[in-house]
Amino acid sequence: MDDEAVLNVNALLTATEAATYAGVTVGAICNWRARGYLPVATNSQGREIRDRRGRPKYRLLDVAKAEQATKERGEKMSRSMQRQSFPTAA
Repeated sequence: MDDEAVLNVNALLTATEAATYAGVTVGAICNWRARGYLPVATNSQGREIRDRRGRPKYRLLDVAKAEQATKERGEKMSRSMQRQSFPTAA
């Protein structure tokens, strides 16, 4: 068997686990969800998957996609800001 670890892209993560994976804060995960970048995982009936305390679970693949999209948006914004000329103090 190969020594390489195999990731289960359908693994269910808590917000804390998702934040750790993506290298962001739990607040960022909540923001991604609120802005529609990170959907709550759903079961085969389309119902949201939550832990026993009612907190949402996220699929690893969706966390990775949200993290990548956020990174790309940040890089695009950074390039845009670099092209703008800002007045300098005299």
